[in-house]
Amino acid sequence: MRRKRLILIAPTTSYRLNDFLRAAESLDVETLILSNRCRTLSRLWPQQNVLSVPYSRPAEAVAKVVDYCQDRPVDAVIPADDSTTVLAAMLAQQFGLPGNSPDSMRFCRNKYLFRHNLAQSGLPAPDFFQVPLRENPEALERRVRFPCVLKPLHLSGSRGVMRADSPAEFVEAFVRLRRLLQSREFVQKKEPESGFILIEEYIPGREVAIEGLLSEGRLDILTIFDKPDPLEGPFFEETIYLTPTRETTAVQANISKTLEHACRVLGLRHGPVHAEARLNDRGVVLLEVAPRTIGGLCSRIFEFSSGISLEALVQRHALGEQVATGDLIRSPAGVMMIPVPGTGILTSIEGVDQARRVPGIVEVSITAEVM
Repeated sequence: MRRKRLILIAPTTSYRLNDFLRAAESLDVETLILSNRCRTLSRLWPQQNVLSVPYSRPAEAVAKVVDYCQDRPVDAVIPADDSTTVLAAMLAQQFGLPGNSPDSMRFCRNKYLFRHNLAQSGLPAPDFFQVPLRENPEALERRVRFPCVLKPLHLSGSRGVMRADSPAEFVEAFVRLRRLLQSREFVQKKEPESGFILIEEYIPGREVAIEGLLSEGRLDILTIFDKPDPLEGPFFEETIYLTPTRETTAVQANISKTLEHACRVLGLRHGPVHAEARLNDRGVVLLEVAPRTIGGLCSRIFEFSSGISLEALVQRHALGEQVATGDLIRSPAGVMMIPVPGTGILTSIEGVDQARRVPGIVEVSITAEVM
């Protein structure tokens, strides 16, 4: 009997690759990594099969993978982060595997399309519009309701997201975001989303994050995270996630119902879902719905009674195995992403050993590299 084989799509910048590969090893699953920089990953994981594909040309990438896998049956395709979800859907479709449509992935990845689809469905949504980068921000002031939020269409982790409370702050934020999207990093990728900015009404309220798993359109909630720090801007970097949530049973049920409705609207039917939402007198207002697992190293907070990791659970689900989403251990836990106090060059990291000795701390992981 042959080993099952999955395709894992992960750019070299992904934090998630190590945990996904360890999960595959624990399940005795063969992996093929699709990367945008084959040499880099081959050096980091010399024992793995790595195939270089052009993320910016998905049709060409699919053809290359199909040719490579002619004599290598594929049982599952998993994207490690937002930039790989559309390619993952195209490959799953090509190989006849369960998954989401490429269009549903595009609706989630493009923040304007996400907002448009949810607003059309009647779900709570802020006022919003998108404009090209070339627009004069001073000429847009009459269209803007303050406070507002400016967002790039396709970046994750709140990168480039800024709040503006006045016309002067709006112009400053617009120019700053335009400078980012016109930088070499994005010009080289030639992504059409880099040519626009989304402007939307600021959404007040408590913020939560939701981790779930879709099986043929049915949503199972794994957990809901509280975000105790007030995320009011002007920037929205992540800080602390706490689980289980302190929200009432009724509020939790409304969160689940709203997210499942949004998944149907977006066309999501199968696989992991990570969502962010604000809770206020309008109900549950979704900030994003991403067809992937939680970002960074936050998945390590999950502890299942079966002893498997979140990545292993997702891989087993993708491979068509029955998974028990209800055996998550509900003991209180939290994760903190260390905030960056300012700009500069990181020259040293101190206090790690002392932090590890603090009662209740089970892991301290530093991913930033000292220059």
